[in-house]
Amino acid sequence: MLVRSELLTGFRLGEWLVIPEDGSLRSHAGTHRLEPLAMELLVFLCSQVGRVVSKQNLVEAVWSGRHVSDETVKGTLHQLRKSLDDNPRRPRFIETLPKRGYRMLVQPERLASVEEGATTGSDLQDWYRKGRAALAGQPSAHSLKQAQLYFQRALQSSSANAEAFSGLAMTHVLMVSLGMGLGRELLPRAGAAARRALELDAKLAESHLALGVVHFVHEHNFLAADAEFREAIDHAPGDSLAHRWYARFLASQSRHEMAVQEARRAMEADPLSLSARRDLIETLTMAGRFGDAEAEAQRLSDIAPNFPEVQLGMSWVYFVQKKYPEALEAFTAGLAAMDISRSKRKQVERAYKRGGMPAIFSLWAKLLEHEAELGQKNQSDLLVLYALLGKKDRCFHLMESAYESRNPYLLFLPVSPFLASLRSDRRYGSFLKRLGFHPPH
Repeated sequence: MLVRSELLTGFRLGEWLVIPEDGSLRSHAGTHRLEPLAMELLVFLCSQVGRVVSKQNLVEAVWSGRHVSDETVKGTLHQLRKSLDDNPRRPRFIETLPKRGYRMLVQPERLASVEEGATTGSDLQDWYRKGRAALAGQPSAHSLKQAQLYFQRALQSSSANAEAFSGLAMTHVLMVSLGMGLGRELLPRAGAAARRALELDAKLAESHLALGVVHFVHEHNFLAADAEFREAIDHAPGDSLAHRWYARFLASQSRHEMAVQEARRAMEADPLSLSARRDLIETLTMAGRFGDAEAEAQRLSDIAPNFPEVQLGMSWVYFVQKKYPEALEAFTAGLAAMDISRSKRKQVERAYKRGGMPAIFSLWAKLLEHEAELGQKNQSDLLVLYALLGKKDRCFHLMESAYESRNPYLLFLPVSPFLASLRSDRRYGSFLKRLGFHPPH
C-alpha cells in the first residue's frame, strides 16, 4: 500500500494517470482537472485502499476536522466519481457501504520512470509492440487486459501515437465481443480512441473498423456504420475481422446475399479461423439458408469436433425446422464436447422423452438463470431460448437489459429465425424503432 507522501508524487489508478501536483486525471480520452478538495479526497482514499473509511475519517483527513455537512461530502464524492467515470451503482473505484462509509476498490500503482517524464521513443515503441503482441492470436480476457495496459502506457507520454490509439480502440471492441464489459461503457471509449487515431492518420483500417462497430452497436447509426466498415475493408481487404463485422452488419439489415459474400471473404482471408467459420454458419442461418448452414456446420465439425457453441446453436436451427431428433443429437453432441457427464446426458434424454426439445430448452434456461452473473452470452442465449419457448414477456424484459448494455445480438432482432415468435407482439414494432430500424407496417 502506498502512503500519502508517495501518492503525492503521482500514481496510476486503473486507466487513469493521477498527478496531484496540478490536480489532473489523464487518460487516452483526455484530461480532467479536479478541485483541490476532490484531489485530497482521492489521495486519502487511495492511501486506505481496501479499507472501509467512515465519513468522520474523511472529514478529519480531508477537511481537517472542520464541520461540514453531509451534502458537502456527498457533493465532493459525486464530483470525484464523475471525473473517474465511476458509476456508484456498479462501482469500479469507490464503493459506498451504507451506514459504514466508503472503500477504494483499486490498488494505486507507483509510477515507473517511463511515466515520470523519462520516456524515450524506444520505450514507447516497446509498450506499443507489447500491446500488439497481446492482441495477436485468439483474444482472451487476460490478453486483452494486457493489451489495454500496454497501449495506455504508450499513450501516457505521447498523445500523437495514432497506432496506439487504434490498438486501444480495437482492444475495447474485442472486450465487448468477449462480454468483458458493457458495450455502453466500453464502446464510447473505443469511439474516442478511434476518432483520435483517425485525426492523426486517416488511413488506419483498424480505427475505421472500430468506429464502424461503435456506430453499429452503440449509436445505431447504420449509414455511418456502413461507410466505416467499407472504409476499413478498402484500406485492408485482407482483414478477416473487418469482413466478419461487415457480414454481421449486412445480415442485420436483411442484405443477406452480400452478408454471406462477406462472411465467405472472411474465411478466405483467414482459412484457419474457426471463428470465421462459425460466423458464416450464423450468417447463413440469419438468411434462412438452413441447408447451407447445416453443411457448413458439418465441415466445421470435421475440422474441430469439439466446438460446443456451434453444436448447441445447431440444435436451435434444427428446432425451427421441426427436425426434433436432429436437434436432440446436436444438443447432446454439444454436451459431450463440454465434457458433461454421461449421467447428465441421460437426464437430458429423459427430459426429451417427457416433453421434447421444449423441455430441454426449459432446463437450459433454468441453468442460465441460476448463473451468478448474466453476461452478454448468457443474455443472448436466454433471449433465444425463451423466444423458442414462446415466453414473450420474459423476452421483452431481457431485451430491455440487452438494449441498456448494448448487446450486439439484439441487432439481429429483425432477421433471426429464432426470434420470429416476437414479431406478432404489439411491443415488437416500438422496440425495432428504438434500435434504429423501420418498424413493420
